[in-house]
Amino acid sequence: MSNAHYSDAAVTKLRAIVHTIDQEISHAPPTLRAAWAELVDVLALGPAAQTRECPACHNVGMRAASRCGHCWAALERLPLVSDGTPVQGDA
Repeated sequence: MSNAHYSDAAVTKLRAIVHTIDQEISHAPPTLRAAWAELVDVLALGPAAQTRECPACHNVGMRAASRCGHCWAALERLPLVSDGTPVQGDA
């Protein structure tokens, strides 16, 4: 199942809710934990997008961007981690 029909804000909120419930459900019976894990798998939220703040206009955009999506300022290339993805965001 894809989360393409959820807004970015909704997906961010869902990730926070899932994290909170994960912490609370750790002492629940195994069958409930298994059902919860299956629900989280179906939601297919994936990892949070890596973002950063534009040094020119201070809007938040994608970490891997070469230009700000708001003001079009050129952005510095950021260091990569060993798997080729950008290092965790500033924002």
